[in-house]
Amino acid sequence: MKGSSVLRFLLVALVAVFIVHQSVSAVYKPIKTESAVYYTATDGFKITGLIIRNETAVKSDTSGVMHFVTEDGSRVAKGGTIANIYASESASITVTQIKQVKNKISDIEDILSYNDIEAANLDVINSRVKDSLNELMLSVATGNYSHTSARSYELLSAINRKQAALGTANDFEAQLESLNSKLSELSKNLPTAQGQIIAESSGYFVSKTDGYENLLTTNDLSSLTPEYLSSIAPKETESGVIGKIVSDYEWYIAADVEISDSLKYKEGEQLRLATSVKSSPVLSATVKKINISESSGRAVILFACSEMNNELASMRSGPMTVIKAEYSGLKVSRKALRVVDSVRGVYVVNGMQISFVPVNIVYSTDEYIICEKQTDNDNVLKLYDSVVVKGKNLYDGKIIS
Repeated sequence: MKGSSVLRFLLVALVAVFIVHQSVSAVYKPIKTESAVYYTATDGFKITGLIIRNETAVKSDTSGVMHFVTEDGSRVAKGGTIANIYASESASITVTQIKQVKNKISDIEDILSYNDIEAANLDVINSRVKDSLNELMLSVATGNYSHTSARSYELLSAINRKQAALGTANDFEAQLESLNSKLSELSKNLPTAQGQIIAESSGYFVSKTDGYENLLTTNDLSSLTPEYLSSIAPKETESGVIGKIVSDYEWYIAADVEISDSLKYKEGEQLRLATSVKSSPVLSATVKKINISESSGRAVILFACSEMNNELASMRSGPMTVIKAEYSGLKVSRKALRVVDSVRGVYVVNGMQISFVPVNIVYSTDEYIICEKQTDNDNVLKLYDSVVVKGKNLYDGKIIS
């Protein structure tokens, strides 16, 4: 009886050990890997760029409802119409509806121009659907709800184009007839504008002001010293100002830096600035002027730029990097780096075996290294290789389970 109990105990213990071993084996991995990816690293000097430009306030003392013809952030010519003035909100709504219907009609007419699937580039159409969806998601995620309606329409339009190209939708003729009927009905009630707001200069119209329009100008670049930039405060927007026109001619980015950092640059030097602006991730710039403080150890570097768009026109400051050099290659974690027989390299998983691959490091940080992309022979690091970043007792040719 006692022997039977001992046997049962041993069997239970054996099963428990087996279960624990299987559980640990399922969770614990002897090695950890990451894929080698192509990457470009920027080595440069980080600054907080303050944008200096000529800006003209747009004023209106006209009573009535403003209906903007020029969209926020769009370019307007001198003498161009920024907004029309209507007697009521309903009149403005009617004008908006007419514009929306016309856009839909134009879009459907364009869709109907696809007479067969070969006439449409499906790769381009699929790309447009993807881009439109991403733009809509970004608009919602960033709280930019003013553009959500337009982004939704762009996505719907892209999907309709794809359906037309694939021949899965056949009611566009009926939609077009309905829209033309609606346009005819709306046009009967087309209101007449009571007045207009005209652009006094060319540039980008921005509907918001920040109070720095008359404080940060290009009139006297020598006055933009560290002391001046640290002392200014935004002014209250004048009554009747509905926005501003940002000049699209030469403008500047001011960086308040240590004098020792300013000595690394000289006036007239051409360089590039990496930004967080989606539409202009890299700006070409020239060092226009360096204003050194007489009472502190700081200086202001003024970078001249000529590129302008709606994002830049709405921006006042942001993080930037003055690019000194760029390094491209295969990026892997610094933890993957090993030294074998005085040779630097990484271990790569090939099936059930690991191999040591020598690498030439072109750039490194505390977190990652960038290795030269080589094509000389088979024993080189390749794109998407599974690189070992964690493991013990590693050696060339080791078999792993």
